[in-house]
Amino acid sequence: MASDDILSSDELTLVDYPETALQLISPLFSVDKTVYGGRGCFAKSIIPSGTIIHRCSSPISSSIARPFKKEVCHYCFKYDNGKTWKIKRSQQFGKQMCSIVFCTEECRDKFSQEDGEGIYLKNLMLVEKNYLQGLKKHEVEPKEPKDLDTEILQEWEKVGSWEEKLKTMKPSKRESILPRIDESEYLEINYVIGALFSMYKYGNSGITSPEYFQDIKREEQNQFELQYFNTLQSTELEKVRKYPYLLYSYINIYKFLKLTVSEQLQPYINTDEIRCIIGRNLSNAFGIWSEVSDPKEDKEFLGFGVYPSASFFNHSCAPNLVKTRIGNQLVFTTLRDISAGEELCINYGNFFG
Repeated sequence: MASDDILSSDELTLVDYPETALQLISPLFSVDKTVYGGRGCFAKSIIPSGTIIHRCSSPISSSIARPFKKEVCHYCFKYDNGKTWKIKRSQQFGKQMCSIVFCTEECRDKFSQEDGEGIYLKNLMLVEKNYLQGLKKHEVEPKEPKDLDTEILQEWEKVGSWEEKLKTMKPSKRESILPRIDESEYLEINYVIGALFSMYKYGNSGITSPEYFQDIKREEQNQFELQYFNTLQSTELEKVRKYPYLLYSYINIYKFLKLTVSEQLQPYINTDEIRCIIGRNLSNAFGIWSEVSDPKEDKEFLGFGVYPSASFFNHSCAPNLVKTRIGNQLVFTTLRDISAGEELCINYGNFFG
């Protein structure tokens, strides 16, 4: 569906007009400021019950929890009650073999096609290799800061000095200073790797299409998703102020990434960018959960994905939308008739399987 009134010239790119890009998410709703702060999605007209109002073809980045890395398909997130998937993409590092798994050859091939040059796989494998290398070291207990805001500033300034020393350090010495990371940091790092890869792949793409998100090809949708991702608010600082130990965890993550990622992604590694990427996940990620036949059973947390175009749906205890995962797609459907101007909300507690 064309939208010439939104973008009148093909010479303009939506990279430079993020607010314009937001209005191209759907012909059924607009993204506007809410009366209680922030942005939300509002129906442009009456929407009948059972209408699919938005579909995200894939996350801008995702991460599988390490305990489930052999049981969750890296492409479609399929999980079959703990079954280990046999189809893999692997990389050998000396005597060490690192792999990610897929439920079918089709999922493996789709992942490989989207990865293209193999840069995403390479970096995921480097994370796995260095995670295992770091386990050989003693874990360092973070200290409790006395003046947190001053500590935040000083500790990140120290990272800058640390990076300067790296420039003259031999590769063999770099491996010896690789920080040990825990499983929660491993989960976060793999998410950051996916975001960095999206920036590498789509960051230089000029989006000129005046069509709505749902009417364009998957590749163009991914370009849009990166622009939406860049408009998301980072809550990294607020989270650190609430949980001070995260300051040292995020610095740990940063150093691990700097010492790990391949040359193609290194240009995107700087403290401001990584802190923003982490901060955008904190309030915008959708959990990936196992399916259960009995509602009394506990779901397993398998990982999470960030779907930027879906991040503008706010929470309501009485939602008028339901979210559903179909493979790695996320679908939003109305639960009842929606009035024109009504805000479209989901229940954040309704974890999708």
